Amino acid sequence: MNLRPIGELPQDVGISDDPSALMVARRPMVRYMQPVGKEHPLSFGIEQPESEVDAAADPRVPRTDSPRGLGGGIAFVVLLTWLAAPGCARPGGCGGPRHDTNLPAAGSEAAPLAEPHGRPPPSLSTPSRPPHAELYWDGSVRYRLLKEPQISLGGGKPDFRVGEEPLVEGRVGFKLHVDSAGFVSRGGAEAVHGGIELRRAFLTSAGVVRLAHPIHYNLEFGVLGEEFYLDSAWLMVRDVPWLGSVQVGGIDPPIGFDNLVSSRDRTFMEVPAPVQAFVPATSPGIQVGRTHHDGRGGWALGWFTVGQRRDVGDQSRALARVVGRTTWLARDPEDTAPASQWPELVHLGVAGSYTFAGADHVRYQSRPESFLAPIAVDTDDIDARNAFVLGLELAGRRGPLSLQGEFLNAFVDQASGYFPGLYLMAAYLLTGEVRPYDREQAVFGQVLPSRPLNLRARAFGAVECAARYSWVDLDAGDVTGGRMHLLGAGFNWYWNRWVRWQAGYELALTDGGPLDGRLHVFQARFQLVM
Repeated sequence: MNLRPIGELPQDVGISDDPSALMVARRPMVRYMQPVGKEHPLSFGIEQPESEVDAAADPRVPRTDSPRGLGGGIAFVVLLTWLAAPGCARPGGCGGPRHDTNLPAAGSEAAPLAEPHGRPPPSLSTPSRPPHAELYWDGSVRYRLLKEPQISLGGGKPDFRVGEEPLVEGRVGFKLHVDSAGFVSRGGAEAVHGGIELRRAFLTSAGVVRLAHPIHYNLEFGVLGEEFYLDSAWLMVRDVPWLGSVQVGGIDPPIGFDNLVSSRDRTFMEVPAPVQAFVPATSPGIQVGRTHHDGRGGWALGWFTVGQRRDVGDQSRALARVVGRTTWLARDPEDTAPASQWPELVHLGVAGSYTFAGADHVRYQSRPESFLAPIAVDTDDIDARNAFVLGLELAGRRGPLSLQGEFLNAFVDQASGYFPGLYLMAAYLLTGEVRPYDREQAVFGQVLPSRPLNLRARAFGAVECAARYSWVDLDAGDVTGGRMHLLGAGFNWYWNRWVRWQAGYELALTDGGPLDGRLHVFQARFQLVM
């Protein structure tokens, strides 16, 4: 195709000279611009890639032959060009004819060729209405942005449509935990002062971006105590062949049943002492995993490295960690087994974490299961190159009763021994609700009151009582970190899906370590999560 002067061009044909187009020279093409707002147009077209570029029409462009497309046919180009406001501030707006008074007069050597706009060529299909955004309430603040673009090539012609699904869809919220605690020291333990403190104040957002393949995202950040903290920030692609889901960013490594339960949903205010000691907290890394047998089983494997300061968890400055977990429902409540069988759900799990410390160190420590309490047992820095933590999980449920336990053991290469720990926990919902089980994460989920608090209707929410025993031993060989036994009782009052009040008592019996003696802990928490 030879390029022709302006006056000989058909009405629906022009030469692209848009400064925002991803092109190094002007080519014969069909082009149409659709306004999608006061500031943004959508530009798309088809071009003939095998045509010779007319360098003489513009002295700024060196003469060259354009590359040929696959098969030498006509290629189509879709340019999703979000232009700034000045680009649309011309007479006629983004969708009208462009008349730039700064352009050279027609017929001069450097005069650009015409770019017709307005009615689309009959060979192109365009959306009937522009994309839009929505903000609405559906148990939480949710948003939708634009519409999912759908581009297809039918009969050799590009077809642009707007799908029914939003391009971006998600929710925004916040998580607020305010703790208060009082302490009584006995048996030689140092005095501990109580108080009221902000445990967490996070902004949260989670959703999906629908591109060629949907990308899920999650972000939680805010204040932890008195410091800024990035609690979670990741992107995830699902349904990847062989791998299932692929997750990248700040992630909770897949070890520790109670650690993988959201802080919104945990029965007790803090995770058990052995989980605090041996399980790494949120760390940057990459993780793959999938479920199988209709969610009855699952596995996850990830690589993680050193991130920010730990909230709770393994304090080792590990150069790298490889963490894996596999789970199985030995008894599934969806089975056709008789309802008289007890329990209705049995969860089994095995997890492992291998730490490459490199030139750094390994360190384990734990509090007496209260954020306001001091460190009770601590190995200090262990000069070790690697360590391995093994975790065994067991959980069950029968109606409003749920049971949970875990054994953790840390093997450190330079320590003449190992560091064990375990916890056992039982909880009962007095108002009859059943704690749900999340098959994808293989943990217990959020309790939702069957009758949210409403005094006029004589509805009082959900009430739960719980008990827990924990033990962790950080004495081995030359390492004298101390041993700690804990007995705890907890009470939860769920007003609705957003508000919960928690109260708890802990008796910590420590032998050695920074806190040697007995410590009585009385604590409470107000939770508001949306």
